[in-house]
Parts: sequence; structure tokens; C-alpha cells
Amino acid sequence: MKRKLLIVGIAVMVLACSSDKAEEVPPVTNPPSGGNNVTAENVSYKNFAGTFFANKCNACHANGGAGSSHWVFSGYASVQNNAEKIRNAVLVNRIMPQGGSLTEQERTLLDAWFKRNLPEE
Repeated sequence: MKRKLLIVGIAVMVLACSSDKAEEVPPVTNPPSGGNNVTAENVSYKNFAGTFFANKCNACHANGGAGSSHWVFSGYASVQNNAEKIRNAVLVNRIMPQGGSLTEQERTLLDAWFKRNLPEE
């Protein structure tokens, strides 16, 4: 009986911590004021990109992180200064984020943000 409980407990922990669950991050957590949805026409760092980079990149690209030798995420200026490198890795070559996937909505909004010349607000 104890062995069955142990096996069930391990199975629950594995399923609860699976990579699928870890990647389920809503693409927009800070909608613009006024209750409007983030769209390709109004996407900004404040209403989408900042949260995107914090959720998808910060784990590896924070100062001292595994990916910090390539780029360090430390806010808007760090993204702005490395925009072409980031755009190529995420949208063109699709090699980032490593071990994770992006939704089509995330790709569409990120692409629109780059095309809008990285507006902060």
C-alpha cells in the first residue's frame, strides 16, 4: 500500500512540474489602461514586451545566468541595445527561448513590437 502511494505521489509531482505546465504563461499580463486588449497596433514594452522578456528570458539571461554571456536582460534599455540579436534569435532563427515554445500570439505581438520600433509606452 505504501509503495502504491509513493508511486502515485511521484507521478503527481512529475505531472505537476512538467515542462508543459511550466511554459503556460499568459502572453499578456499587463493590458494597457482602459481595458483594451494588446494588439499589433498598440503593443509596447509596458503592455507586453517587458512581461514577455521577464517570463521567457530572465531565467537564463539575468545577470550571472547561464545565457548572460550572450545577453543580459535588465530592462528596456538592454532589449533596445540588443534588439537585432534578440529578434534574430527569437523570431528569425527560432532558437530562443531555449527549451520552451512561444504561442503564435506571442510571436505575432513580439514581431509587431519590433516592427513598431520598440515603443516603451
